[in-house]
Amino acid sequence: MSVEKKIEHTLSDNFQLSHLEVINESHMHSGPNTESHFKVILVSDEFDGIQLVQRHRKINELLKYELENGVHALSLHLFTQKEWKDKSEYVKDSPPCAS
Repeated sequence: MSVEKKIEHTLSDNFQLSHLEVINESHMHSGPNTESHFKVILVSDEFDGIQLVQRHRKINELLKYELENGVHALSLHLFTQKEWKDKSEYVKDSPPCAS
């Protein structure tokens, strides 16, 4: 199973999702056919009342294996349904990586 699919399954299995995108951005950084850079856009009301840093910690803990085994960068965009609906800007494109 690809790293991208593993991330999708792990997050889907652990959250009641309103929206999930796992975007492999490795081609922008490490070259073709790699799985080292990802952007995750996750919308779940399970984040209601949870500060952003705690949201990130929860995802990082769930994806600990991937982060220790080849995933170099993980851009997290984590929202409740209300935050997703009310946000004024779309999630921005990721910048180029220096490594």
